[in-house]
Amino acid sequence: MVEQIGEALQAELNLVAEKLEDAVADLPAGLAQFIRSELAENQVLAGVVLASAAPVRDSVEDESRRVALAAALELLQIALNIHRLLLRPEQTGSIDSFLLGGTILAGDYCFSRAAVLAAQTRHPQVVTVFAKLLQQVSQANLRRVIAEDGVGADHTAFDEREALLHSGATAGALLAGLSQEEQEAVVQYAASLGQSRKRDGTKTLDAVAGATFDSLPPRQKERWRELASNL
Repeated sequence: MVEQIGEALQAELNLVAEKLEDAVADLPAGLAQFIRSELAENQVLAGVVLASAAPVRDSVEDESRRVALAAALELLQIALNIHRLLLRPEQTGSIDSFLLGGTILAGDYCFSRAAVLAAQTRHPQVVTVFAKLLQQVSQANLRRVIAEDGVGADHTAFDEREALLHSGATAGALLAGLSQEEQEAVVQYAASLGQSRKRDGTKTLDAVAGATFDSLPPRQKERWRELASNL
């Protein structure tokens, strides 16, 4: 059973990769390659969505929607990575206006395509979760710029990666049609994985034993186990 789920999960990760490639396929070669260079080596965010969003009774439509959401989260991360380059004064000062404009356009393009992919879930609550995530990260970046300028510095801590994991798990659980209690278990487990990654300084997932894992719904438990062993 685990082997079958593992094969299905890998197939879905491949579909996510295809979605990401489709998103940049029509761009000029240089800009497309720049965006590809920001792709994560391990698609952890996509994996979190795919593990969280599998319903008990799956369908082709369910798979299509969670693949779209997984690609949206990965593309949002790319957009954030690109725009983060613009928040480094030591780098932006050495970039000519043409390259600077290209960087801004690449980031904005990824943001817009991520929003389109999220909308393809056709799930209002999921779209709302994604919109709130966009708002959170945008406000955090704005606060960071203001703080660096020394104007009204806001020292409120914001963990971007934690927010991405939380929103990915929340939206995935909604897509799966889980109960409120099951949704909370999935989100809590994703949070524990994020904290483990931060503590260990790794970029991969590691299965967390104990109450958080044991409380997961059976379908999510099997997918998380396979995900943690492969990413």
